[in-house]
Amino acid sequence: MTNPYLQRFRALSLLAIGLTMMVVFIPRNATAATTVTSTDFQAQSFSKVVDWYDYVRSYAQQNGFNTTAIQNEHAYIYANYINVGGFQLFYSGLVNATHNGQFVTIPIQTFFEHFKTPGGKDAITASSFISLVAFNESTTGDLFPNSPDHTDTVYASFSLGVNLTALPNHPAYVATSSIIPLTSTDQNHWTWGLNYTNLNAIWWKINPDPNPLLNTWAANVPRGLARYSQLTFNYALAIDPTAKTATLTTSYTMGQVTDLYLLTTHPAIHLNSTGTYNLNGSLNSTQTVNQFLQARQMKLSIVLSQKTILATPVTDKTTSGTSVDNDNSTDVTHSAVTTSAPDGESISKADFGVKPTYNLFNTTSGQSGQYNVNTRTVSRPAWGGNPVFWLQNTFMGFLPLFVAHVDPGLIQAAHTGMANFAVSDYLYIISYPTWGGYKIVHDPQYTAFFQPSSNLGLLTAIFIAIAVAAGIGGVFAFLFRKRRTNMTMQGTTQIPPSPSPAPSPGPPGPAQ
Repeated sequence: MTNPYLQRFRALSLLAIGLTMMVVFIPRNATAATTVTSTDFQAQSFSKVVDWYDYVRSYAQQNGFNTTAIQNEHAYIYANYINVGGFQLFYSGLVNATHNGQFVTIPIQTFFEHFKTPGGKDAITASSFISLVAFNESTTGDLFPNSPDHTDTVYASFSLGVNLTALPNHPAYVATSSIIPLTSTDQNHWTWGLNYTNLNAIWWKINPDPNPLLNTWAANVPRGLARYSQLTFNYALAIDPTAKTATLTTSYTMGQVTDLYLLTTHPAIHLNSTGTYNLNGSLNSTQTVNQFLQARQMKLSIVLSQKTILATPVTDKTTSGTSVDNDNSTDVTHSAVTTSAPDGESISKADFGVKPTYNLFNTTSGQSGQYNVNTRTVSRPAWGGNPVFWLQNTFMGFLPLFVAHVDPGLIQAAHTGMANFAVSDYLYIISYPTWGGYKIVHDPQYTAFFQPSSNLGLLTAIFIAIAVAAGIGGVFAFLFRKRRTNMTMQGTTQIPPSPSPAPSPGPPGPAQ
């Protein structure tokens, strides 16, 4: 007999997917959204919460697109900008978003860097957090031990804004977010972050196979619903003009799984710290959620992307010289991936050997320990091309336009046929083999090699729209999917920012 609760949840999942196809984000809160102006980018720094949809509506209206579907949509972005000594960093994190009075908090993070290399090359890099992934290793023929692959049972973990109220004894959606203010001890040292708490995330079963015919996800049947106590992103930027480096240390904190709803069991069950329950609230067994995850030997990973844009070809290689631009999986746990120009000049480096371990905190016993991390680059078609990540894939879709407004000179060169943009990008997965559903803290490093100079106000007011479009631009891609251009740009349009209306009434805004 078909589980009626599962039937209801399947219907909810289809509804959620339908909504995301229409509006891409299902959004909420922020008590006050501000506006970014051109003069902001002349300053050494700024930190604001902006309504991304204001810029989408402005662009759409000025280019003849119908904005009816997004008139009442809001997506609040925590935007930080640092402009010191010729190095510029722009960070955008989705606080939350609203749609027809409903809200969801999705942990989307992207940071961009713009600088000139010591050799005088204009460079832009972009790095994005894509998703949490839970996985169970194959017992036979495991392709990559301690790392998710298509021989394993893999669950992409993120929220699509499913309305949980149709579930009996449903969990309250109580996710909140709070910004960690941008601060500096001096002009070369900056910290900030974004903290999400009580995140409800659907577990979607996926098959990240390099073969596009086998690269699938179970769109109609979500396997589970997990609540994470927190997901925190802390950033620390250290600029060293003498060494000509700007190093960003990113600290990821994945909190404990406090609740797990298994939706394909018969009957569906709810696990928490006290036991296993049927959805009517009756006790099923004394097995706790952490005991369940340990018994199933579930492991955790995060999927991230790295992209570099230069006016000349670029390559990504490990410390030993192995290219990671060929979509082959390469172990970089104790190594780094350096992006270089054809003449061998280093542009940037993602260093995983600096911190090859992570901290695991067992909040039940109070014990903690360090364990070895596993980091490898992965096939972009297998992971980035998986249909489950279509929303995250819009992150980087409009980097050419981003380049256009960061450095008009590059665009002019492309327009006259003197230069084409070259892009290098790779996906990588950081895995935490010992998990048990407990709290994990880890912090890899990213270094840009730049030529110090006087501060240059290269960014225009439209930068906020284009940067967020590239980083979180599902709506942007939705509006303009029929008008994509090749990497060689044919000119750009300057769009003045629109006044920012007051956000619609809703729950309390992000703590600042």
